[in-house]
Order: sequence, then structure tokens, then C-alpha cells
Amino acid sequence: NAGTLEDYVEDPKLIAELEQGAWRLRDRVPCNFCDAVFCSDECFEAGQREGWHRVLCCDLTPEQRNVWKCFQQYSTKYHEQFAAAAQVIAEIISLVEYHGVQIYEAMAYFSRFMKMSWLNMQSVPSMSMCQAGPLTGKLGALAQGKREKRQQVMLASLELLVAILWEERWSELLSLDYYSNLVGQFSLSNVWVQMEHPLNQTLQEHLLDATFRHQYGGLLRACQEAAQKVKVAAQDEESETPEETGKLPESVREEFFSLPRFEGSALYPCVALSNHSCIPNFTMRYSDGAFADMVAVRDIQAGDELNLAYVSPSLPLPERVASLWKTWGFVCTCRRCQDEIMLRAVKSDNPEGDAAGLQLSPAGLAAAMALLRPSTAETEAEDASDGEASSSGSSDASSDDLGNAGVAAAVNAPFSGPLGHSQIPESVTKIEAAMQEMMASMAEG
Repeated sequence: NAGTLEDYVEDPKLIAELEQGAWRLRDRVPCNFCDAVFCSDECFEAGQREGWHRVLCCDLTPEQRNVWKCFQQYSTKYHEQFAAAAQVIAEIISLVEYHGVQIYEAMAYFSRFMKMSWLNMQSVPSMSMCQAGPLTGKLGALAQGKREKRQQVMLASLELLVAILWEERWSELLSLDYYSNLVGQFSLSNVWVQMEHPLNQTLQEHLLDATFRHQYGGLLRACQEAAQKVKVAAQDEESETPEETGKLPESVREEFFSLPRFEGSALYPCVALSNHSCIPNFTMRYSDGAFADMVAVRDIQAGDELNLAYVSPSLPLPERVASLWKTWGFVCTCRRCQDEIMLRAVKSDNPEGDAAGLQLSPAGLAAAMALLRPSTAETEAEDASDGEASSSGSSDASSDDLGNAGVAAAVNAPFSGPLGHSQIPESVTKIEAAMQEMMASMAEG
């Protein structure tokens, strides 16, 4: 038990100051029957007339409301997207019941994003969550066990939802197939939203005052300890240590404390319908009320595709590729990833690319080297000199041509040019010799 304000602030006047003025947030309007909270009376009245709140609260009997509370607790324990899927199903019912929308039209509208049955989205070693699970062997047994466990958890939540909303006309809406695809869609398409606490700026300004730090020092330390415990509780139990969960020392400086951020998961169509790029041209900015703004990070011309980074662009190449493959089941082929893969192959100590975990064809190595060649007069002069030195051994293309033509020329003349004769790997030389012998034998035949 964290106690009360009186345990940390002795003067009642100081407590009263925290409940008024700059410390007071706008009034909220709670529902009398469930845990829903609305920002205004107008918003509350709208929730009474339509939407998921009317279906999952106002139209329910007291017994059904108790089942809905059980469903919310179950969702909190096992998977928060159960509650999100239930609210979407209720929203669809509201559109059909009170606005005359066709049920299949409403179902399609809410399930038009990237999705996959949550039952099949299993974390299996060396596989993406978007891949079909293995059917045989040890991995097959592991995948089957995980799927059965997920099915039990999901069916239990669906049974609670059916007990609240069941009518024959909602049979397809309350089917396991549609429900599991909604949950899978949220798992794949939702974004993690983080917003600063609305009182954090006010707190930071007051922490500059030594008198304020002295008056509320005990409360600030208690808040820090509570925030630390919440952070540790979210981690694995194995990583928990006495230092992480114990009381913070008196020497902790209160001015470094900040109120925790609001965090949650949300689906924004502008995000869910955007493809990924490691060099995105827009990002998202979230404001009070979880409103999202699309903010351009570079010039965008009319007709350009809008790309968003699914993972942090600051991550190194291996982490970006692994995260995208594991979560969304694709290998990024944006220009940045292609360039970095080529550069990793070329900069490796092993000219064949083994140290970088890559095996490129001779044409690929030549093209990669072309990326490193600066287009300067000095480089062109060096290319011309190399061309004169090796002119006796050249056929249709000189190294000067390769330097200017870049990747296209490297594909046509893969064994000379940007790599330079002395830099050609031994394995490539052997391949070249074998090809020459094969061509000679074919000419003799």
C-alpha cells in the first residue's frame, strides 16, 4: 500500500495547493455503470446514444455488465487486444442497429488492414510470426502446443463475449474466425502510442524551486519508488533484484523525477495502410487525446508513396532486418537496406563477404564497389591510368567505361572494372577460368 498524501505531506494547505490551479486537469465524466471515462458531457451523451459504449454498457442488463467486467479483467490478464476486438464488434453492431449499415460492409471496413489469425501468430525459433507454422518435427510439436494454448485462451474470451451479445444475426460477427483475425490485425497493425503526462511540464517548472523540493520531497521520492516498482513488475521475474525493488536513497535528486508517460496501443488507418521504409518520408506525432498528426520528415512530391518506418531507423541493419522479418514476415528492400548490405559485403576483411555473412556474385561485388567510387576527376584519371595498364587484357569494355557506367557495366563485365584486377577474389578467378575453358571447348566443338 503506497499510503495517502497525508503520509508524505504534513501541511494540509500544501495538499490543497496540489488539487487546484495549475495542477488541476480538466474535469472528466465517468460512466455510472462501467469504467469508461469521457472528456466532456457532450462526449458522454454521444456514448449513451451510439458506439461501442452503448452496446457494451447502456443496452446491457446488470448481469451482462458483470460479464463484461469479467471479460475486461480476462483481457488485461491474457491479451489486451481481446478488449479492442470486442469494442470493434460492438461498434459494428451499433452501425448496423442504429445507422442502417449493412453488416458485411461494416465488417469489411474494420478488417481491411494487414491481418492474420492470432491463433497462427506463434513465436517459433527461426520463423516469422506471419509464417505458417511447421507441421512436423520438434518445431511442429512446439507450434501445435502453442496454438492449442492460444485457442483455449481465445475461446474462453469469446464465450464471455457471446454471453453478452449473442443474437442469431450476429453469428458470423461472433465467430472464432472473425474474432481471431481482428485480434491478429491489431497485433500486426497497431502502433504503440506514448504521450507525455499533461502535468509533467508544470512539475519540471516547480522543481526548479528549492522550496517546492523541500516541501514535497517525501512525496516525490514515494512517486519515484512507485514508478520503479511498476517498471520492475513489467520485466521478467528472473531479472528482478533487491536493488531494483528497494527504496531509493535520500540522496536521489527530486529535480530529475518526471511523471510517467501515458502509453497504449492504437490503430490509425494512415499508419496501417502505409508501407515500410527505413528512409521514411513521414512520421507520426501524438497529442492530447491520442490524436495523431502525419508529419513530413523530407520533401514529398505529388504522387510519391507515403512510407513510414515500422522499426526505429536508428537501429543497425541486422536489428532492423531481424525485427521486420520476425514481426511482419518480410525482408526490407528499401534503397537504404540494399546499399548497407552491399557496403557490408565490400568492407568485410574477407573480399568474398564471409565475415559479413553474405555471398555475392561477381557482378554483385562489382556493383557494390561501384557504390564506393567517388565521382571525381581524380578518380576518373586513376581509372584511365588503370585502363591503359590493362588494355592488352581487356575485351569489349575498358575499366574507364566501367567506372563511368557503374552498376550496369558491372553486370555486363563482371570480372573487371571497379574491383580492380588485384582485388578479384581467388574463387572468382577460378570461376572465370572455368568459364573460359568451357567457352573454348564449345568453340572447338
